[in-house]
Amino acid sequence: MRVLVALIFLFSLLFSSELKIATYNVENLFDDKISGSEYRDFKSNRWNSAKYQQKLRKISRVLRELNADVVALNEIENENVIKELANLSGYKFYKFATLKGSPVGLGLLSRYRISDSEIYIVPDVKTRPILMSRVEFEGNNIEFFIAHFPAAKNSLKHRIAAANTMKKAVKNSKNGVILGDLNSNYGYKFLLNGLDGWTNLWEFLPSYQRSSYKNGKSAIDHIILSKDLMGKNLRYKDGSFGVFKANFMDDSYSDHFPLYATLTTQTQVQNIAQKSINQIKKISNERAKIVGIVLYRDKNGYILADESRRGIYIFEKNPSLPLGTRVEAVVNRVENFKGNLEITSLSYINVDTKFASNQSDYLLSLNELSSATSGDVIGDITLNIKNGFATIFGEKFKIYSPKKELKDGEITVKKAIVWNYKGQKELIIE
Repeated sequence: MRVLVALIFLFSLLFSSELKIATYNVENLFDDKISGSEYRDFKSNRWNSAKYQQKLRKISRVLRELNADVVALNEIENENVIKELANLSGYKFYKFATLKGSPVGLGLLSRYRISDSEIYIVPDVKTRPILMSRVEFEGNNIEFFIAHFPAAKNSLKHRIAAANTMKKAVKNSKNGVILGDLNSNYGYKFLLNGLDGWTNLWEFLPSYQRSSYKNGKSAIDHIILSKDLMGKNLRYKDGSFGVFKANFMDDSYSDHFPLYATLTTQTQVQNIAQKSINQIKKISNERAKIVGIVLYRDKNGYILADESRRGIYIFEKNPSLPLGTRVEAVVNRVENFKGNLEITSLSYINVDTKFASNQSDYLLSLNELSSATSGDVIGDITLNIKNGFATIFGEKFKIYSPKKELKDGEITVKKAIVWNYKGQKELIIE
């Protein structure tokens, strides 16, 4: 009996250690009462009580199949609608936010208590507000920021205003999660790319799977986690992010698919082996811990080098880590970009910007140039440049500088980055 009780207790601990979160744009869930602010189609005989109840049942079916503990919702007409949806779908707690006269608002359903909420208004823009709801989970307060940014047909100025409002709202957030239809595609033009330390979970899926919209091409719904959810006691569960596409979900449900992910209190990083960058370059399909320092930085990322004196490029738009920063992280994905191995997904464990290091200890010598691969950094090198090329030990290298025009003649540089350009070895200097 004691063993049985212990097993039941252990199972309950394991079960309660995970929190599944989701976001879903349900596409115009209006009730059957005319309030005047509805879209035209929902004021006419095209919409009625029977169609409203049918839509409620369909969205409820999705939510029950999805089985998330916390769900952010977009395009809900009013609080009565989200209350009915909560009752149908088995959620005890809910919050809703909208602006007066707005056709639709947004909200949160939760199986856990919502301790408090706050609404952020986008200044001088007629759009949905941002709703922050704080949920208590196993002694942790998680701050969910639900948004529905202006569509792409609106002015860029108004869309940036919504993004800036979100950036201000999450500035001091702890255990923060941004969810919703942000009407901005994942990629280099994404409106929230400037959020330092936050991880957009789309990066854990290959590019051909990045779509939450029915056209199959748009990753405009997002789940974005603050850095304290990417390696602490409460953290993102590796491999749990995905797009929910059940067979029964035809076009009558919504023009969006839900996104989901899981947060866990179980520490998994400890079980991942640490490898040198040299090892990662040889076996690039396994997750591994790495430790190194930042040796080079440009607008698209930075180079991390470790004690093996090998370097690898980290693709990260608008990197903010200063040179010399010590980084401890988990490598999630390594990809080949035009002949160069790059880490395209990284989960940070610890970042030390005040790390006292001698950067020269992480550089290869000129004598090792022949065995160097892309991402390696050569220290203290003298080049005799002619027509943009230099010959070193009988091997011809293209020389490139992103910051200055190169003239023929001899030049000495402290660092030269080894790169592959159109199948030819290149040295990048500053």
